[in-house]
Amino acid sequence: MIWAFWLAAALAASAGVLPFAFGGTTSRVAVVAIPFGVAALALGACALLRDAGRTITSGLYFVAGLAIVYGLLSMFSLPLQQAIGGTCPVPPQPCAPGLQRPLTVAENTGMGFGAGFAIASLLVGFFGLLVFYRRTVLPPSAPPERKIPAIAPPPSAVQPVAVTPTPNSSAAENGSAPEDEPELPAHQEDERPELPPHESTPPTT
Repeated sequence: MIWAFWLAAALAASAGVLPFAFGGTTSRVAVVAIPFGVAALALGACALLRDAGRTITSGLYFVAGLAIVYGLLSMFSLPLQQAIGGTCPVPPQPCAPGLQRPLTVAENTGMGFGAGFAIASLLVGFFGLLVFYRRTVLPPSAPPERKIPAIAPPPSAVQPVAVTPTPNSSAAENGSAPEDEPELPAHQEDERPELPPHESTPPTT
């Protein structure tokens, strides 16, 4: 924003100097240096007094715009007068009273460059004013905050089962026999009754 105002002031000052630089002291459009100089001072004040508020900065830019427009109108009023009232004939013919001599090449060149720099100064100053208004009105953006709660991870399908150790299992793991393990009784075979002896009968004839 600051460099935009300074650049606009430099362009306005250049627009006032160029017609004088091309046409010299005899140039009839060199008088535009006064309004263009006022515009350059107003734009420089916009850069220096940027913290004074939007009202002062806007007022200074308005003054600079009026000065630039006045300089452009006064510069282009000369060819308009010549188009309406006429110009003096080419020497050595005498010039009638009330007529002006035609514009020289140097004057036309100075008018072209001066008008171009003046319009560029007006646009660059408007860009600086636009940036100044946006910086003043818009608040600084806060960092984004997360409004959606975080999603909890899904529970696992297999839940861990707590194993409670028993005395027997703990004893077996330690390699020692359980203390309260009951002893089985000894195996006893049952006695079978004896069968009577087999008596064979003699064959009959």
